Amino acid sequence: MSLRHVWVIGGCALGLAACGGGSVAPDAGPLSSSSGSASTGMATSGVGSTGQGAGGSGAASSGGGLGGADGGGQGGPPGGEGGSGTASGSAGSGSVEGGSSAGSDGGTLGTCAGDTKLPPEPTIPPACSTLTASQTVSAGGVPSETSLDTTRIQAALNSCASGKAVRLTASGGNDAFITGPLQVPSGVSLWVDSGATLFGTRNPSVYGSASALVTVSGANSSIVGDGVIDGQGGEPLIGKAGSFWDANGGGGASPALIDVAGATNFTLYRITLHNSPMFHVKLAAKGFVVWGVTIKTPSKATNSAGTALTPSSAHNTDGIDPGEAASDGYIVCSKISDGDDHIAIKGNTGVTNLTIAHNHFMAGHGMSIGSEFKGGVSNVNVYDLSIDGTGSGLGGGSSNGIRIKSDPSRGGLVSGVTYSDVCVRQIANPILLTPHYSNLSGSNIPQYSGITIRDFHALTSGTVTIDGYDAAHLTAITLDNVVVDGIGSSNVSAANADVTLGPGSVNFTPSGTGVTVKNQVSGSSQPNPCTGKWVTF
Repeated sequence: MSLRHVWVIGGCALGLAACGGGSVAPDAGPLSSSSGSASTGMATSGVGSTGQGAGGSGAASSGGGLGGADGGGQGGPPGGEGGSGTASGSAGSGSVEGGSSAGSDGGTLGTCAGDTKLPPEPTIPPACSTLTASQTVSAGGVPSETSLDTTRIQAALNSCASGKAVRLTASGGNDAFITGPLQVPSGVSLWVDSGATLFGTRNPSVYGSASALVTVSGANSSIVGDGVIDGQGGEPLIGKAGSFWDANGGGGASPALIDVAGATNFTLYRITLHNSPMFHVKLAAKGFVVWGVTIKTPSKATNSAGTALTPSSAHNTDGIDPGEAASDGYIVCSKISDGDDHIAIKGNTGVTNLTIAHNHFMAGHGMSIGSEFKGGVSNVNVYDLSIDGTGSGLGGGSSNGIRIKSDPSRGGLVSGVTYSDVCVRQIANPILLTPHYSNLSGSNIPQYSGITIRDFHALTSGTVTIDGYDAAHLTAITLDNVVVDGIGSSNVSAANADVTLGPGSVNFTPSGTGVTVKNQVSGSSQPNPCTGKWVTF
């Protein structure tokens, strides 16, 4: 069957795919299907209906939940909400992880298959054609650009039937394709198979006016596979000095790796993305699933010329940016490390109904909303998230956990946003809400309302900032079982904010001009133990 996804409301699937997943087509390769039986438009038992509760057996803690006073917690932590699943955490079985240990503790990407709030895991479509790699690229090297693969890949995409995929594979010693801009047609999938890498050209003139290496529009398209798409953003350009990243750092702009514009029912599944020239995924789609994706930029310590590559040199390489009317979407079970925002939700024309769950972040600028959202951002649920800044080399304003940022030139209303079961370490700004992101002026005043942070634990000290714009545009936020280890009053900044504490404990109290605090803490709660959160990739 073709790779499709659905969003689930009240147990029924809306869209064209089966809620239960179905089997993989015979030529669909090594990717596994989700469980359940196929149907047409209506949900069957669905993924995880007999599995574990949301979050599975991950971070076992007090009561099998997250140590919060309310136990369950919005967003389905272990032992919390799980529909008909069976939560498996045992009371008191989680050990509290303290200090600033830098190692991985063997954590996994949550239990997406057991989270009944998610749609079924995508499946891979059958191949309409298979193309083999044209050259071999050694580790740390770059592909030859004497002859590009653009024409043959685009021709295969154009001739592919709806519901099928163009499959790029390694063959013998060849493992690389080199291409200029590609357009994925409506209903068609681009499949980069395990062992194969699709490299983007280093020649800016080949891009011309194209906005990205791969552009997607229309309905029911996808980019999938266990292979790699590498934009070569840190490599020396052909015909110009420096790299794409150097151009970005000098105030220029470069193409994105993937630009999904005006699309519906889009899927990004299991693909690995490296070294985008600029943003990795610009995502403007109504109905989308991003599942099991890895973004690692830079992917190597030096480029082919021996120049050191670090997250701080990978300018403007956001991971995934839902924006421009993106809605009804899921970003789940993914890993992101880059040189800018891990995720930046941008809503110039309005973004709503997003679920961001079971993800691990390393280097980057944070789980962000902004800076532009004139059309507003609403109904966003972020849960089971870790952000590990250990060894990233980032600091100050480039090292953030939860961040909402804007200014009067591009602001709007952010409302109904919940963050739960979040762990961070070695982050300069564990929580940063600011309507003063820049000194630009205008009439689009940022306002943050109905913000909830629950079961949040920063294992190393940092600064908490909770600011509203003015007395007429207060930031309204609830902090429930929020702990920042080692925090002192000098590390807390607040202004023009309406803050509610509780029912779980909070180990700091915001204060400042225009700040009111309602203390509704009841009893005692244990900090989120962050067991199983830290993953190195």
